[in-house]
Amino acid sequence: MTTASDPNDRDARAAALAIAGALGAGVAHELRNTLAAIESALYLARRHAEDRARLGEHLARAENEVRKGQAVIDRVLALARGEPLDVEPASVAEIVACAERELFDVNATIEVRVAPPDLEVVCDRILIERVIANLLLNARDALEGRARGRIVVRALASGEAVVVDVEDDGPGIDPEIAPRIFEPSVTSKPTGTGLGLALCRIIAHAHGGTVEALGAPSGGALFRLTLPAKRAS
Repeated sequence: MTTASDPNDRDARAAALAIAGALGAGVAHELRNTLAAIESALYLARRHAEDRARLGEHLARAENEVRKGQAVIDRVLALARGEPLDVEPASVAEIVACAERELFDVNATIEVRVAPPDLEVVCDRILIERVIANLLLNARDALEGRARGRIVVRALASGEAVVVDVEDDGPGIDPEIAPRIFEPSVTSKPTGTGLGLALCRIIAHAHGGTVEALGAPSGGALFRLTLPAKRAS
């Protein structure tokens, strides 16, 4: 005699498998970002091979990207295994500054506004830095082909939450994909994978937060990351 499994159990297993698959794909996505950063650093090292000081800077950056990439992959894999987040109070300004350093070859003015300047959030710093870095990289890509663009990062305290907005003045989000933009493989970029935003949503949810895609007043895109300011007791 066979017994049909509970539809709720099947749905739960399917959801768990979908998240695991997205996290696995997220590892590949982050590895791709790391390799791109290393490639950029080594390219600049070759260009400045005769300048020992600048050569050293570029090689040090490549080494740092290797270490950072390993740390990111370790944290994403830990998240996939269901391990607890490695949370601690972290400076929002420092997280944004570290994420901003990944924007090499960006043809845009970048404005960062953090209020108050010493704003902190309790989070897994490595993972939240990846969320903001991915949002910044999306903003950079949205401005490709523009003579000059503008990216604005705003972070502020809002009640018991910390809100970080990343806004660009590009063409905005394609209405056809807007409802599914955080799903894996959904992208409007010719060479995009659609994995970065899916990973952002999983990381935000793991922190008890959210990430939303909104329209910016400029007509561009605005992504809003909202996180609890303090760790839930």
